[in-house]
Formats: sequence, C-alpha cells, structure tokens
Amino acid sequence: MYDSTGGRLVIDKKPARIASQTLGSDELLFGVCAGNQVVAASSAALDTRYSNVAAAVASRRLPITKNSEQVVSLRPDLVFVASYSAAEQVELLRSTGVPVFMIGNFDRIDGIIGNVRAVGYAVGEDRCAADLIAEMKRRIDAVKCVVSMQHYAPRLMMYGTAGYTDGANTLIDEVFHVAGARNVATEHGVVGSTRISAEAIALWQPDYLVIGAAREDFDRVRRAMLSDPAIANSPAGRARRIILIEDRYILCVSQYIVNAIEALAGGLYGNVPAKSHDTATRGA
Repeated sequence: MYDSTGGRLVIDKKPARIASQTLGSDELLFGVCAGNQVVAASSAALDTRYSNVAAAVASRRLPITKNSEQVVSLRPDLVFVASYSAAEQVELLRSTGVPVFMIGNFDRIDGIIGNVRAVGYAVGEDRCAADLIAEMKRRIDAVKCVVSMQHYAPRLMMYGTAGYTDGANTLIDEVFHVAGARNVATEHGVVGSTRISAEAIALWQPDYLVIGAAREDFDRVRRAMLSDPAIANSPAGRARRIILIEDRYILCVSQYIVNAIEALAGGLYGNVPAKSHDTATRGA
C-alpha cells in the first residue's frame, strides 16, 4: 500500500502494536477506532492545550516517545510519522525494517479526509474510518447550509498572540472559505503563514479577528488584543468582534478541524447546529 505522501510500504496483517510520533497521527488513530492498538503516543499527546486525545492517552497510560530509539524498544509493527518529522529519525526507523507510514497533505480539508481514509485502511479499520468521514462531511454540510442563508461574506483575519496570520495555501484559509468568509490576508497577497504587525490590522480593516488560545485564556487574550490601539481602533476591535477558538481545534491537522469550522461559523452567525458526540476516542 501507499501512505498519504505516496510512499510505498508493506503491511502483512492488521497491526497489533502501533507507535505514533505526531499529534496528528495520535488523533487520527483514535478517530478510526485503533486506540487499543496504539502502544506509544507523541510527545504532545498529553498537552491538553493542543491535544484532543489527552484524556484517552492518559487513561491508557501510554508511553510518550521522543526519539526513534524509544520507539524501536517498544517493538511496534507499524509506526506513524508526518512529512514534518525529522528526516534522520524517520530514516533510522525505516532502517530497522519496521513499516513507517508518513502522513502529509495537511493544508486542505480533502487532504485530512484522505488521511483518515488511508490511516483507517493501514490499521484495518476501513469501516470506522468511513463512518468518521461521513460524520465530518455531515457536519461540514450543516455549516454550509447556514452559510447559504447569509447575504454577506464577512472579512476575517487570523491573528495569533505571536503576531502570525495565515493567507493562501493554508488550512485556515479553507476553514474561512467553508464558513462563508473572506480571508483579508489572502486578499492582500499573503501566502502561507507569516508574521505581521498589528498595524496591518489597522490598515486592512477586517470585520473580525480570529484568534487561537487555550479556553481558560480566552478572556485574557481578548483583553490583551484590545489593549493594542491598532487593534482597538479597527472595525473588529471597535465592535469587539473577536472570535476565539481553542488551539486544539484551530491548529490541528486531524478530524478536529471540523470543530474549528463549527466554532468559527457559530461566532459569525450564532445558529450553527450543535456537533454530534465526540468520535475521536473510539477504540480507546
């Protein structure tokens, strides 16, 4: 079979011992009902600010692996890495003869859906993966239904506490589009993720600012942003139109991106149907 980056690997039978080296693969594996097969999780798996499977990983007392030597010591029969994993660590894992599945294609929702399908196939959970994909599409369609009833496409900017924004060719740009909004950064020629000054917000005049933060930091982050005169005097700042979305949703590269879409649409329109039950820890 082939991984999601086109790399070929051989998996002789349903893997019983899976090691995950990235947070994205942690979430995908639990999402496709393979939690019971996971014997190691990534170094970010227990970080509740960014991880959507922290509780499941903690309940199983899974070891957290930080390098290839620790992974190999667990005798996995399949290892998941990502296209951004350190190349030397990936090559070291492959040199042991263990099948290594590399996940990529993170900048499009269709890419994430493809990753769900490919991971499900690799671990022998095709049906569970198909169910998860169907649920993701149903929830996205519900948002699109709400968007179809709007008469204006709001102008949005992603602006993090570190001063970064996201333009064309990013997952955030597509999230904005699905939610029926225009990405101001894209319209001003920004490609990828780049750092900008708050003065750009004053110049570009977005209707809304979208900011990622830990839920417990929402109020503090909102106050900090509005303390900057360039932000406070923008249309978004004057109207207090700042949409805060949990980092574990807005920064993820797994099925949880749908939660970010729902949160954004809810902040814009306020009438998005409630999401269904959490499916990410099936098989845990």
